[in-house]
Parts: sequence; structure tokens; C-alpha cells
Amino acid sequence: MFKKILIYGVAITAACYIVFALLFLTKEEELLCKEVNSFITDGGAGALSEERVAALLTQKGINPVNKPIKNIDCHEIETTIKKLSVVKDCQAYKTHRGHIGIDIECKIPIMQVFDINGMEFYIDEKGDVIEGIHNAMYLPVANGFITTEMANKELLTMARFLRDNRFWNEQTEQIFFNAKKEVILIPRIGNHIVEIGKVENLEKKLDKLRKFYNKGLNTIGWNKYKKINIEFDKQVICTKRD
Repeated sequence: MFKKILIYGVAITAACYIVFALLFLTKEEELLCKEVNSFITDGGAGALSEERVAALLTQKGINPVNKPIKNIDCHEIETTIKKLSVVKDCQAYKTHRGHIGIDIECKIPIMQVFDINGMEFYIDEKGDVIEGIHNAMYLPVANGFITTEMANKELLTMARFLRDNRFWNEQTEQIFFNAKKEVILIPRIGNHIVEIGKVENLEKKLDKLRKFYNKGLNTIGWNKYKKINIEFDKQVICTKRD
């Protein structure tokens, strides 16, 4: 008896589902898109807004509002939005209420950069270039003889090191790259610059400098030298002020 009831229950449920699906499909044929809801995760970068997404879709002629749901190509929407440098991933989908939902995950910047021409961009944890960020962010700043080709090389190496090292992240005011792609660090504390050389063995070089800070500058004073060079192994070369 129980088995028969269970079979009848399953059959009724399946029939209801089929009827609902047919009604929904019929309705979708006539349904117009009422609105677009964009859900943006950007880690506070502020590089993307719902208004910018809507403007982009309108510019490309694919804004789905007031268009039949059946004619909307969600894949085309995703592809268009993913072309923005700030976008890491995008998923577009239709809802039963006649809406288009767009879930957007943005890249998280870890360094602010001004290139050789003074143009601003950011890089993320993979070295991807990000443009169009307008919110003020507390990030290391690099400038000098920089090109975008350095984004996933020298810049990324420096940015990852500072991200993962709290002391030097807080101690670093600015990073300057000279024409030889050598790093000059401008610290927050002390009236001197630090010549690091190439972005190799950063942890070893800066650990050496930190020990020198603790044992040297804390004793003789932070304004004695105008330049400290830590490029060479087992050496700290200081240049006194005139």
C-alpha cells in the first residue's frame, strides 16, 4: 500500500513539474526583460559600478532591458564585461521574474603604478594591469622608468613581497625604478633612500637592511646618511650627508 502511494506521489510531482515547465517556457516566449541587476565584488577598489556596466552594455548595443528574454544572449554579456581590465570573472543569467542577473568578481589591486609617461594603472596578484580605479587605496606606489611589460615581472615581484611582509609594507613610502630596472626604495622613516638593485633576493637584502636599522641607525641616528646601498651580498654601503 505504502509503495503504491509513493509511486502515485512521484507521478503527480513529475506531472506538476512538466506542467510548470511548459507554462514557464510559454511565458518566457512572451516575457520582456524588466531590469538588470549587477552584483559586484571589488574589494573596495570602486573601479566598477552598476551604472558603468549598464553604460557599457548600451554602448555595445546589448543592453537587455525591454528585450524579449528568449533573445538575450547571456554569453555575449559575459564576454563583453570580461574585456574590462578590472574584471576577473563574470556570470550572467536569466531569472523567472524577467530580470537579468550579472555576478561580477573584480581583480584586487596590490600596487599603484605610474609609468614612464606618468600614466596611472594598478596590478593585481597575478600581475594583470588594472585601469579605471578611482577610490583612494592604501597601496605601495611605484614610479620611474616603468612600462606595462614590467607588470608581471619586476613590479609583481616587488608588490608580492610588500603584500606578504607587513614591516616593509608599512615602512615603504615609494618605489622608484631607474632606467636599468633597479629599485630605489624611499622609506617612511628616515631621511635617506635605499638602493636595492635588481628585484632579486629581496627578502635577504631587506632583512640585512632591517638588522642594520636595529643595530646601526638606532644608535648613530636616522639622518646621518643620505643613501644606503644593500645591493651586494653581505654588504651595507652608506653614503654620508655633505
